[in-house]
Order: sequence, then C-alpha cells, then structure tokens
Amino acid sequence: MHQLQVNPDGSEHLEYTMTGLPVRISTNRLRIFQDYAAACHWHDDFEILSASDGEMDYFVNSKKIHLKKGDGIFVNARRLHYGYSEKKQDCEYRFVVFHPSMLGGYALVQEAISRFTRDDQPDYWHLDASSEGMLTFHSMYAAAEAGDALKVLSHGADLLNVLRDTKANPSLGESSEEWMLLRRMTGHIQGHYDETITLAEIAAVGAVCRSRCCALFREYLGTTPMEYVTRYRLDKACSLLREGKNVTEAALACGFHGSSYFAEVFKRTWHITPRDYQKSFHQQTLQE
Repeated sequence: MHQLQVNPDGSEHLEYTMTGLPVRISTNRLRIFQDYAAACHWHDDFEILSASDGEMDYFVNSKKIHLKKGDGIFVNARRLHYGYSEKKQDCEYRFVVFHPSMLGGYALVQEAISRFTRDDQPDYWHLDASSEGMLTFHSMYAAAEAGDALKVLSHGADLLNVLRDTKANPSLGESSEEWMLLRRMTGHIQGHYDETITLAEIAAVGAVCRSRCCALFREYLGTTPMEYVTRYRLDKACSLLREGKNVTEAALACGFHGSSYFAEVFKRTWHITPRDYQKSFHQQTLQE
C-alpha cells in the first residue's frame, strides 16, 4: 500500500523538488484536470503562481480571481485554494510552493511569519505581470531551477517583504470559523484518501453533525463531502498515471478498492478510461 506523508494536522505533506530546502516548483496545464479544475486543497506552505500561457481562474477561501496571461497570485498558508478555468479552456501555469520554515528557525523570523499567516491576515495577493511581486517570483523560480539555494532563500524573504507592503484582499473575517472547520475536514481527507473514509468520520473531525458537514461543503466548495473525497482521489490517481504507474497501482494507492471500480468511476467522470488517459497524456507530452 502506498504510504502517505502526513502532517500532524492531517494535511498532506508536499513532495519538494529542491534537495535540502522545502521548495517545490513545477509547470503544469489545466487540461490535465477533470473539467479544467484542480481539487480544492490546502497546506502549511506559501504558494505563488503565474498564468504563463493563457488565462485562468483561481479560488481562495470562497473568493474567485481571474488571472490574465502573465498575472499571478500569492496564496497565504493554510488557505483552501485551487486553480481552474471558468470557460474550460487550457492554460499553462508555473508555481513555487515553499514552507515558512525555509526562512529559518530564528524566533524573530518565525514570529513575523506567524503574524503574516494568521487567519485575520490577507488570504491572497493578486499580482499583475509587471508588479515587483511577480518579478521576484520569476527570479525565485529560475533560482530554484538552477538549484541556487542562497538565491531562493533571498527571493523568498524579498517576496514576503514586498507583499507585506502591498494592498491585498482582506481575510474572511466573520466566516473564518467555518473555514477552520472546512480546513480541518478537508485536511483529514487529504491525509487519509488512501483509506476508507465515511461521511460520519469527516463530520466527526469537524465536530459537527453530518447534515452540517454537508451544508458547509455545499455552501463553500459547491460539492458534497463524499464527492470531494472521490474528486481528490481521482486527481491523485491521475498524477500517478502521468508518472507511469499502472491502473491497479494508481487505484490502490488512492483508496479505490480494486482496479475495476476505479476504472468505472474514472470513465464516468473523465469520459475516458484510465489507460486511454495515460496514453493521451504521454502522446501530448511527446508532441510538445
């Protein structure tokens, strides 16, 4: 069985791409996701993203933001978010994810970061292509690609300083308690999607009844708790298929009890079989 790396609060621990630093960079396209939308998720890390080729939309704690080509968004730590396309059009995007611990364990630094990430602080910053924040992002991405740890650290600190002095979207304020409940429940799903998960279990994690649990998911995420579970599992399975795992391996690693059921759910959702999805992805990759 595939073993997950899980944080103490139940959220999934990200796989970083830099040796020795908690930093992940990647370039992706929206077309790899069902309906051109990633699964809603959260993590303890900061995330900054740029729409490098095309336009896309972004969801952060119930707010919807449209990104034009070259625009970007910085998402504060522990905020529910995902990228998507309202018009169901493809877009290439690149991102940097980095954990606050990257900036060091000094008490004053961690205190400043703690203030920056509080629930009453901005959920996100919408950055235009020519802004200082986006220029810093591109420098940070290039430094991470080159494996230059000192420059990555420097650009990460610069980025937070720039954002601290930049007007941003306000936090959710009065509804933050509900988002904390959702964060707790979705975090449990992120940390246990390879196991059997029930509605009662999800509700118990949020210390709410099942009907309240369903109402929160429907109101803020536009889905039911169990639909969220299936969607999150499918997104993770798609990632494994793109990495070359076979159908059975992807199914079992993502909580599906058997490849036949997985294939049935996958085709009902994607209108294509897992094997055909895998073939199509590798053919498109070769063409590019």
